[in-house]
Amino acid sequence: MRQQQREDAAARQRARDRRNLFIIGGILGTAAIVILVVALALRHQEQQLTDNRLSFQTVTGTIGQEIPDEGPATHVDPSTTPTYKFYPPTSGPHYSLQGQAPVPWQTIGDLVEGQFVHNLEHGGIAILYNCPSGDDCTALKTQLENYVKNLAPAEPQFGKVKLVMTPYSKGMQKKIALVAWHFVDFLDAYDQNEITRFYENHVDKGPEAIA
Repeated sequence: MRQQQREDAAARQRARDRRNLFIIGGILGTAAIVILVVALALRHQEQQLTDNRLSFQTVTGTIGQEIPDEGPATHVDPSTTPTYKFYPPTSGPHYSLQGQAPVPWQTIGDLVEGQFVHNLEHGGIAILYNCPSGDDCTALKTQLENYVKNLAPAEPQFGKVKLVMTPYSKGMQKKIALVAWHFVDFLDAYDQNEITRFYENHVDKGPEAIA
């Protein structure tokens, strides 16, 4: 009798174990499907963003105004404020702080000279804008942000969109300044073609070839 009870209990336990395995297997299978779907959706979204970007084209000649060198590209303490002969600066001393100078590519925010000059040193371009508050300024900022995030071509050397963007006022002769190492180009208004030509002409031409 006891032997039969033990066998019945063991059979019931085996049945419970099988059910638990089926349940666990179903949960894991569902999780795997969800992860796959999310990964495919993210890849599709990334591919769409890539497809929307302009194709990189080599630009011959020189776009913009050449600015004399500001001296050694030394790293200075972030608590100091470097001074330059030309504003906005296109070379010279700058900060060096992990994640903040240089800032990551496609950063859009309030940057100071010591930050974006380090990005120029790495062959990037800074888009500076200066305009009064109001709808016109909002529209300009939206256009520039969309260009940086969605339209600007990736440069061929590292496959990066080597742009940063910030509001800026000192020395701004017009609403927009495109700044590269030793070069600047001032624009009255948003001009996608001119921004792209300047970017393609000067990207990866800083003194340090870094992604």
